[in-house]
Amino acid sequence: MIFTGPDETPLVLDLLPDWGARFGPAAAAALELEIGAGHGGFALAFARAFPERALVAIEQRRAFASALAEKAARRGHSNLLALQGDARKLAPRLFAAGSLAAIHVHFPDPWWKRRHVRRRLVDEGMSGLLLRLLRPGGLLDFRTDVEAYAIGAVARLEEVGFLNEAGPGAFCDAPPDELPSTREKRYLASGQRVWRLRLRRPA
Repeated sequence: MIFTGPDETPLVLDLLPDWGARFGPAAAAALELEIGAGHGGFALAFARAFPERALVAIEQRRAFASALAEKAARRGHSNLLALQGDARKLAPRLFAAGSLAAIHVHFPDPWWKRRHVRRRLVDEGMSGLLLRLLRPGGLLDFRTDVEAYAIGAVARLEEVGFLNEAGPGAFCDAPPDELPSTREKRYLASGQRVWRLRLRRPA
């Protein structure tokens, strides 16, 4: 079940919804997706900074998704939709291939235990899905604080066909206009390393 709103009222969405009807044609033409919105720091900053663009934020934890939806509604961010659910299942039902301008994946759980490896977001299947959902030239904005996960992710993402803006196997610095997530703000304050990738679907 997908939930949105502070009262967790079920939201019924059609298969491959008409995002133009929801956000307007211009915003839907540059639709972006965040997977794992957490406390919503990035999503809310995005909605405020780019009112002409639209973002769908998927968060698996119901309490976090509900809190984000409540904040978005309270602040009047009509260009932000918060959904609760598993992005692996929801994303291919909500977005047509080649329809997203950007996908943001920030600090996914590395799932260290061997029995949990299958839960990692950047596996072969999900990496291929991310590539397919992006339009040609579309951006994958990936960030993590775990070096081993970052090294594995860049290898996997390049293997499925992503082009790395920084060069094969390389990580990049934060661009001047980067919007930090709630978690990333703590790392920036402490000086902890954040491993960033900016990858493109080939044009």
